[in-house]
Amino acid sequence: MYRRCKIILIDDRVGSKELADLIPDSVLTTLEYGDAAFSGFGPYGPNGIMAIGVERKVIGDLIQSISSGRLSGHQLPGLLEAYQKVYLIIEGMWKANRKDGTIEVFRHGKFKSLGSSRFTSKRVWGYLTTLNATTGISIYTTSDMVETALVIQELHHWWGQKWEKHRAHVMLNKLNPPSAYLRPGRPSLLRRIGVELPGVGYERVEAVEKAFKTVHQLFTATEEQWRNVEGIGKITAKNCWSSLHE
Repeated sequence: MYRRCKIILIDDRVGSKELADLIPDSVLTTLEYGDAAFSGFGPYGPNGIMAIGVERKVIGDLIQSISSGRLSGHQLPGLLEAYQKVYLIIEGMWKANRKDGTIEVFRHGKFKSLGSSRFTSKRVWGYLTTLNATTGISIYTTSDMVETALVIQELHHWWGQKWEKHRAHVMLNKLNPPSAYLRPGRPSLLRRIGVELPGVGYERVEAVEKAFKTVHQLFTATEEQWRNVEGIGKITAKNCWSSLHE
């Protein structure tokens, strides 16, 4: 049985190891890819442990690695092979020049040109959007290393929760709730049927899906079995049975 590791691994090379001073309970080690790594609970069963990797890029390093092909040709393929979920954190305060769109970084109290680079903000965001859309890598931006360390800790905390505990996405609008759970991927046939039954809706459909493992069980269940479903009372049980059989 695999168990989630509660520590955050930090790469021990310059440019990464400084994060260890900002992240409690972190451990320095040599990571082949990424600046930080940890494990967390995934969606595939109770013991579905996933490896999560975090790559940190200061804006200047990001542009250089895009220009040289090092990011696309070496680092990203390695990250995607080593980890089941990858985060790319772009660190630093930067913006587009109002006239030509070239990138300016915040230095000594003001925004200044990034030197000889003619990279535009449009080009950078185009690259990052393509990266996110085609590979699933999540893009975060931070202002400095302190904020980067905080983001890594928050990611570690989020992935430390069992997958079924993440329910912030379930109720998005209480005034006009959706007819089904908002979940990645297509909901099961059983869930799509259950959510339409009177008194079930999106609030109780998960309990119905747990009680009746198949569509066949859903249709052949007695009123008594419906009353045993968590959150389903006598009247709702009768209404559900009637809807399925009459």
